[in-house]
Amino acid sequence: MDDKKEDLSPILSPDEKARHRGRLGLAIPWEHMPWWVIIIAIIAILVFFSIFRNEYYQNAFYFIFDFPWNQDVVQNISGTKIDKDGSWSYTLSTPLDPGEYTYRIEYYGEDKVLLGEGDVYKFSIPKDAPEVAQPPLAPSPEAYVAISTSTPTLAGKAPPGTKNVIIIDDFHGKPLRILKRIWNARGVMMTIKVTIISFLVALVLGLAFGVMRVADGSPDLRVKAWRRLAYGLALFVLVMVVMPEWRTITGAISVFLAIEATFFLLPAMPYTFSTLYVEIVRGVPMLVIILYMGFAVTPAIRNATGGNVDLRGLPAAIIGLSFGYGAYMAEVFRAGIQSIPKGQMEAARSIGMTYFQAMRLVILPQAVRLVLPPLGNNLIAMLKDTSLISVIALPEMLQSGRLWISRNFRAFEGYNSVMILYLIMTLFLSLMVRAVERRSKLPSK
Repeated sequence: MDDKKEDLSPILSPDEKARHRGRLGLAIPWEHMPWWVIIIAIIAILVFFSIFRNEYYQNAFYFIFDFPWNQDVVQNISGTKIDKDGSWSYTLSTPLDPGEYTYRIEYYGEDKVLLGEGDVYKFSIPKDAPEVAQPPLAPSPEAYVAISTSTPTLAGKAPPGTKNVIIIDDFHGKPLRILKRIWNARGVMMTIKVTIISFLVALVLGLAFGVMRVADGSPDLRVKAWRRLAYGLALFVLVMVVMPEWRTITGAISVFLAIEATFFLLPAMPYTFSTLYVEIVRGVPMLVIILYMGFAVTPAIRNATGGNVDLRGLPAAIIGLSFGYGAYMAEVFRAGIQSIPKGQMEAARSIGMTYFQAMRLVILPQAVRLVLPPLGNNLIAMLKDTSLISVIALPEMLQSGRLWISRNFRAFEGYNSVMILYLIMTLFLSLMVRAVERRSKLPSK
């Protein structure tokens, strides 16, 4: 018996040996790694260490992360608005919400050199404070002063040589405002936010269209046709009641034929629409979809609604990415569903389940387990494709890097910083996908 136990260890694969040692299950154990891999790893560590010690890289990372997250610049007063004696004043144009605020002043000279810090203003705004003009606030660095306006005026005197007066809203110690600032930060945080939201929306679209893709593409339209036509007639009457301008002979006939044709062809529409969506969207580059959403669909919706619905910026980017990746995820779900043996559906239907009950309770739980790895790969691809939303002027990671380059004229450091951050994020997601894949793998696999 002991001999059998000893004979089992040599036939274990390197992956199984690593798992027995409690490691991550790498294909090649650390002790068997080639010498050149170790040398490359040492060189990579030295390169990263040198990069993070470089002043330009530190400044680029600081800018791309949009630090600091516990304060925000309210206004940058240029030299043309500063009097000869250094006096300046500024009235907030956007009303502030009720709460306590701490504003501080910084003075900058030529080449953005900090000349010093000015007064500190602490004030509290009550609920329903009006937007009225009041005399400038007096500095109050110790205690909060209650004011009766939501648009206070700040004033001070800058030192000689001042070219810019920066008004900073400092809210360290206020966790809710810090979280809000992080959520609205540009650069890395915007990339993460767009990736997460777009992936969740694309996941819903992919699941819906994936289920529709496995529907019958050529059903018998005669089954329950009269019932569907009766529903269409009821909808036609409702439309005529709600839309009196369509009660002309031509309009009524057109609406009637359109509604009845739709209801008659209804059983074949899920497969048809989903197939059209998947084939068309997958045949168009993602960049074209984002440009189309940002500069064609968004203005059209804004003009049609009189400006009430404006999708410029972040909504357009999320909709474009979600719409594009929804087609790819639909194919992933379709493949996962069709990989489940047909006997599973037949067994579920034989015990009295409807088609939707069998799909929800039997087929989809098994299919989701199979499609988790490819969905993770789509998440990684979407993270990298968020760089495309820079074409609609969103300050995500790539656009923030380009802005930093335009200010410092250091393209090498700027693009290297963006590349390093993307590499770190994708490697982290790859490790997560591998962990999920190991956990979701069937015991017999």
